[in-house]
Amino acid sequence: MRKKIIIGVILMFCLFVNLPAYADIIGTARLSLIKGDVVVLTGDTGDEWVAASINMPLMPGDRLWVPEGGRAEIQFVGGTYLRADSNTEVDITSLGKDNQETIIQVAVPQGRTYIKYRGSSLRDSVFQVDTPLVSVMSYGLSKFAVDVYENGYTEVSELDGSVYVEDRHGNTKISEGHMLSVGEDNYTELSPLRPKDDWIRWNSSRDSRLARAGSSRYLPPELGVYGSDFEDYGRWNYVSNYGYVWTPTVVVTNWAPYRSGRWVWLNGDYVWISYEPWGWAPYHYGRWAFRVGIGWFWVPPAVNAVVWAPGLVAWIYTPTYISWVPLAPGEIYYGHGYYGPHSVNLTKVNIKTINITNIYVNSRVQNAVTVVNRETFITGKHVKVVNAPNNPFLSGIKVSPGRPDIRPVKATAMPLPNKIVPRKALPAHTLTEKIWNTGLKKRPVAKKENASVFKAGGPAAPMQVTKVKRPRPVRAVPKSGAGVSQEQRNIPEKPKVIPREGTNKPPVQQREIKSPHVQRAIPEKPKAMPKERIGKPSVQQREIPNTQVQKGIPKKLKGVQGEGVAKPPMQQRESSKPQQQKKTTEKPSGVSREGKDSQSPESNKQDLQGETPQRYPGMPDGGLNNPNMKGQGQGQK
Repeated sequence: MRKKIIIGVILMFCLFVNLPAYADIIGTARLSLIKGDVVVLTGDTGDEWVAASINMPLMPGDRLWVPEGGRAEIQFVGGTYLRADSNTEVDITSLGKDNQETIIQVAVPQGRTYIKYRGSSLRDSVFQVDTPLVSVMSYGLSKFAVDVYENGYTEVSELDGSVYVEDRHGNTKISEGHMLSVGEDNYTELSPLRPKDDWIRWNSSRDSRLARAGSSRYLPPELGVYGSDFEDYGRWNYVSNYGYVWTPTVVVTNWAPYRSGRWVWLNGDYVWISYEPWGWAPYHYGRWAFRVGIGWFWVPPAVNAVVWAPGLVAWIYTPTYISWVPLAPGEIYYGHGYYGPHSVNLTKVNIKTINITNIYVNSRVQNAVTVVNRETFITGKHVKVVNAPNNPFLSGIKVSPGRPDIRPVKATAMPLPNKIVPRKALPAHTLTEKIWNTGLKKRPVAKKENASVFKAGGPAAPMQVTKVKRPRPVRAVPKSGAGVSQEQRNIPEKPKVIPREGTNKPPVQQREIKSPHVQRAIPEKPKAMPKERIGKPSVQQREIPNTQVQKGIPKKLKGVQGEGVAKPPMQQRESSKPQQQKKTTEKPSGVSREGKDSQSPESNKQDLQGETPQRYPGMPDGGLNNPNMKGQGQGQK
C-alpha cells in the first residue's frame, strides 16, 4: 500500500513540475524578425548557408549572417533580445538553462549588434558577447551595443545599466552613458556616448513597441514575453470550459493550425517552423480547439505546465503521404522527450506496444487535417498527393505514435528549401578564418563578475583605460558579402598632411585628402602654399568638384591652374560653397550609413518578417494558402 502511494506522488510530481529537458535548449532562442536575405548555417545544413525563416529555433553552433541592407532579431527565453544590423555575423556559442543559471553566449566576429538583457533571478546567469579582441558580460538588466570593425576594433556602448568588458590585459566596468573603445596594441579609451544614430533609434522604438503588449495578463508568466505577438495578430475571447482564449485574425479560407509553415529536421527531431509572424508560442505551447461562431482558437497552457514542444499534433504516415492534425486540450502528445502534462516520452517506453484507438476531436473539424505527399514533406518540392483520403484520421487508418519515422535529407533541414539565396548575400570566407584565428569558439563563460575569460580559473586584472571627453569619429563596418569588395561605406577618420610643392612627396592630386570633419563629408581647406611664380594660385584657390564632396572621398583634383592662368572671379568661388553643403545633405535611397531604411513606414513593415500582419514571406500568397498542403474537403491536388 505504501509503495502505491509513493508511486502516485511521483506521478503527480511529474505532471505539475517543469523538469529540465531537451526542450529547455531547443526552445531557448528563435528568429523573431527578419529583413532581407538573412542566411543561417546550422549543424544540420552542414557547410552550406541557407535562407533563414522567421520563428526558426537557434541552437549552439548555429551561425547567422545579415547581408547588406538586412536586419535580424533573436529573441531569447525570458524576453532578452539581440538585434543585428547589415554586414553582421552572430554565432550562438552556448545556451544553458536550469534551476540555478541561465547562460547566453554569442560571438560577433564583425558588425553592429544591440542587446536588451532582461537579466535573471537565478545565480550565475550572464549574457556574454565575444568579439575578436574583447568579451562583454552583463549580469543584470541592461541595454548595450557592441560594434566590431576592421581588425577586431570594438566599441561597447552602455545605454542602460552596466556591463563588464575584458581584453587580454584586464577587465573594467562600463556604466550608463559611456563608450569603451578597444583596439590592438593595448589601446583602450573611455568616452561619453555618441549622439543616437538611426540604428540606436530603431532599436529604442522596437523596444517600446514590444513593451506595450497588453496580452500578457491572459498568459502564464513564462509566456508573457510573447504578448506582443498575440496583441498584434489576434484577439482574446472568453470561452466556457477554457477561460480566455486567443483567436488569430486570419482572413484566408481553409486555414487551420500547423498549415502555413514546414516541418524541419532540427537536432534529431521534426520541428514545426511557422511562416506566420505570431507562430512561435501558439505552436510550441498549449493546444488548439474549434467552436462554431468563434472558429479556431488557441488555449494557453496552465501555470506550472509551460514546456516547449516541437509541434503538438497527432501523426499518420504511410509510404506515400504524411498527415497530421492539431491536438485539442487534454489529448496526449507522443514525443521523444518530456513535454509536460498530457505527454508520453517515447524514449522511456516500447513504441511497438502503443496502440492509439481514440478519435481526435479536431479531426472532425472541416479542413483541420493536413495531408502532403511524402516527397513534399522531405524536400519541400510540391508533389501531387495521390491515393490518399482527404481525412485519414476518419478513414480507419492507424495513428502513428510520435513523429514520422522518415530518414531526412539535406533539404529537410532547410526552413525555406525552395528559396534561392543570392551570392551577394553570403558572407566572405575571411570571416570564418577570423572566428578560428581569434579563438571565439573556445572562449569560456565568466559566470561571476570577478571571473576572467582570458585567464581560466583566475581573477581578471584591472584594465588600464584612458579617459577622453569626446568619442572618436564613427568608423565603418566593411561589406563582407561574397563577391563584394572590402570597401568601406564611410570616410576614413584621420586626415593626412598635404605636402608643400617642390618636395619629393607625391603631387597633391595623387594623394588622398582626409579631414577631421569627415562626418560632415566637407574637406578642410589645406594650408596655404608659397607662391613660386607670380600669377600661380595657391592650393586653397583651386576649386574642388562637388561630386567629390558628395561621395566624401576626394578624387584627383581637376582643373589645376598653371602658370599665367587667371584666378576665377571671387563671386564664382563663393557660390560653390553652398552647393557643396547642399550635396552633403542629400541622402541616397535605400539603406543609409547607419543602416536606416529610407522607405516609407508602410513599405518597411512589408519587408520585416515579424512586423507585418497577414503576410508571410517565402510562401505563395504570402504563406497563407500553402499549395503543398491540402485539408479535409479541399480535394486531391
